[in-house]
Amino acid sequence: MKNLSVLSVALLCASMATAAENSIYTGTFFDDSGAYFGPDCEKDGTQSTGAYYTGDYTSPFKTFLGKTDEDIQNKLDELWNHYFGGQNDKTVYYEDNDGGYIVDINNNDIRSEGMSYGMMIAVQTNHKEQFGKLWNWAKKHMWSNPATGGSGYFAWQANRDGSVRDWGNAPDGEIYFMMALLFAANRWDDANYMKDAQSILKACWKGNGQSLYSEQSFIATFQPSDGNNTWGDASYSLPAFVDLFSRWSDTNTDKWKKATKATRDHIYNSANPQSGLCSDYSNFDGTPHYAFSDNSTKYAFDAIRCPMNYGMDSYLFGVDMERQTKIAKVITDFFEKDGYRHGHFNWDGTNGYGDFTIGQAGANAVATYALLEEEGYKDLVKKVLQKAWDSKPIVGSQRYYDGLVHYLAMLHLTGNFKIWKKKPEIEKKTAEGEYNGVSYENDTTFRAFESCKLYEVAVTAKKAAPGPDTSLVDLDAIANALNFNTDIKIRAHANSIFIENAPAGSRFTVSDLNGRVLMKSKTQSSMHEVRVENRGALLVIVGNRAYKVVK
Repeated sequence: MKNLSVLSVALLCASMATAAENSIYTGTFFDDSGAYFGPDCEKDGTQSTGAYYTGDYTSPFKTFLGKTDEDIQNKLDELWNHYFGGQNDKTVYYEDNDGGYIVDINNNDIRSEGMSYGMMIAVQTNHKEQFGKLWNWAKKHMWSNPATGGSGYFAWQANRDGSVRDWGNAPDGEIYFMMALLFAANRWDDANYMKDAQSILKACWKGNGQSLYSEQSFIATFQPSDGNNTWGDASYSLPAFVDLFSRWSDTNTDKWKKATKATRDHIYNSANPQSGLCSDYSNFDGTPHYAFSDNSTKYAFDAIRCPMNYGMDSYLFGVDMERQTKIAKVITDFFEKDGYRHGHFNWDGTNGYGDFTIGQAGANAVATYALLEEEGYKDLVKKVLQKAWDSKPIVGSQRYYDGLVHYLAMLHLTGNFKIWKKKPEIEKKTAEGEYNGVSYENDTTFRAFESCKLYEVAVTAKKAAPGPDTSLVDLDAIANALNFNTDIKIRAHANSIFIENAPAGSRFTVSDLNGRVLMKSKTQSSMHEVRVENRGALLVIVGNRAYKVVK
């Protein structure tokens, strides 16, 4: 048998204490062009579990379905080429002399909703040219520019020749426009995008007219006009976006902070406790609101986006997990019981009709971000994720709405919907032999976020010395033991590995496939979490059994 010498490792308890107390995260945190999506802190130095704080955008398609980076990139390429590739019967993106525009194929019109969705997709997939063309077209034909006395809002409906059908606005358009512009300003270091975003943000609170958000409830109105501003639409409640507005707006930050709480309350209150469904239109207390048609009080079209709204908030911020997990359970159980047969229901889940769509498959899968660690939901989460993954891009007249909702959901689920931030200052830091409880046998340099600062850490390898800190893993013995104990279960997720059903005090070792020991200790309970940052295939050895997991 062949023994391989490996790194010395810190005890698990020391590693976990360091990570928790000092909030240390390591990773790339920058894209290839240097744009930043890494960790952050609150002003008081506190952090929550979401990607805003950790910089971790691990895809559940990887951790639950075993998809590779290549699988995910192929999926993203397929979606972009389908909806933005210009192919007849597939594309929703077109260009003219004024830029680019997104067409609602079934109605042959251009909507603020679709234009803002297109911009969000473009900035998240790094299609700078198409983003600029979409914004040029929207500014020229749909924006009532506050710089020239306009309201700061967008006509919700226009014709393909640029003429406006209806100068009324739909707030989901403004909300996505603002968020896409803020991300673009940060990702591409563009001051003009930031200026435009700030103009719209300011207009939302009586800039040159009536407020997009209620001045009393701080919830997005259905429309900021008399008669339509005393009620709302649950799918317009995007808590993660409003949270970022409260951090990045140059104006009305106190109101945006109140709106952040109100928006999280509204999306929760709008979910029916029996079905988990929202209605298309809602009062500020979350109950259905009747307006224009019977669909308004049902889970019909707008409302399919609600699970995506709170699902993204759960993984981007993670500050309202108890409530978001509760409603994610209800809606996930509801559709499983229905057998994914119907697409529309009464608010309470009765009278199902119409077909389940790929937009719903995507949005419902994003909601499962709130269930990834829930006991008893692993198989159902996997099933819901598989439905989103397997959904094929739509061809024909119905490809616009459900197609783009599904596309946005897939950006979240593949780990490619990131919070693009202003670049932080990077300080230098050196360490000898180990950093954050991990030993290094070669000189290495990496980035780490520690105590709310970003560092470039240069670690000098610790000189090899015999003694109790040198670990050996017998890979031949492990290879012979690679069978699963029927009682013990090993799960990998994000920055952790979970050892389930092993008796407290069981010895375990985590190593890579080269035999390097990354961590070893004893389990503290029958559900033991191991904090380990390494990605890829790992071995978890519990007693004399070895288990292969992929992070």
